[in-house]
Amino acid sequence: MPRAIFEGIYRDLKGKIQEGSYAYQEFLPPESTLTEEYGCSRNALRRALSMLADDAYVQPMHGRGVRVIWQRKDHSTQGVLEGVESFGEYARRNGLEPSTSVKSFEHVVCSAGLAHRTGFAEGTELLRVVRVRSLDGVARQVDHDYFLASAAPGLTAEVAEESVYSFLEERLGMRILTSRRSITVQLATDEDCSYLELGPYNCVAVVESQSYNSDGVMFEYTQVRHHPDAFCFNTVSRR
Repeated sequence: MPRAIFEGIYRDLKGKIQEGSYAYQEFLPPESTLTEEYGCSRNALRRALSMLADDAYVQPMHGRGVRVIWQRKDHSTQGVLEGVESFGEYARRNGLEPSTSVKSFEHVVCSAGLAHRTGFAEGTELLRVVRVRSLDGVARQVDHDYFLASAAPGLTAEVAEESVYSFLEERLGMRILTSRRSITVQLATDEDCSYLELGPYNCVAVVESQSYNSDGVMFEYTQVRHHPDAFCFNTVSRR
């Protein structure tokens, strides 16, 4: 299913803001210029701008235009929970070199305990993947992924070593829309210590996510265990 026009405009403008084409505190070009540039309607442009405003990238100012309010933070290898973004997309956005090592890839049937933990129905066929993700050659997180097998036909360990989201979106045509997340700090396990050089730390930041496609179907549950040096939580608050 093709993406809606406004989604493409949103992604393009977001990318230009992130790379500095539209700098912090600068105003975006007038609406008439942008609609001509993208060959779109005003409604499509306004929906894209509304999405950017929701993500705190821009601030519409009545009678003055739309001002960029997003600033790059110098976190080097620190991750940011920003949108539904793949590991590779995050790395490219921050000028880092990503690499992935698949430690486990197997078909499993969702047990009662796993159903309670993930939200998948008991008896559902799942693909379980464990991956160690590195930035610039340094292991920064361990991903424990469960994918709905019926939503990811053809998924292999080789694909998981590259980009599962690229496979789902570009090869299977899935639209990934929403992710619900919870964040905790947990004591490091033996597995964490074996994969991540934790140094003086005895804990990891844990992000659990349930991700949904455009049909409202949960296709993925993920638990990502982050090195404390490589985790940063940013959020947007409104009054």
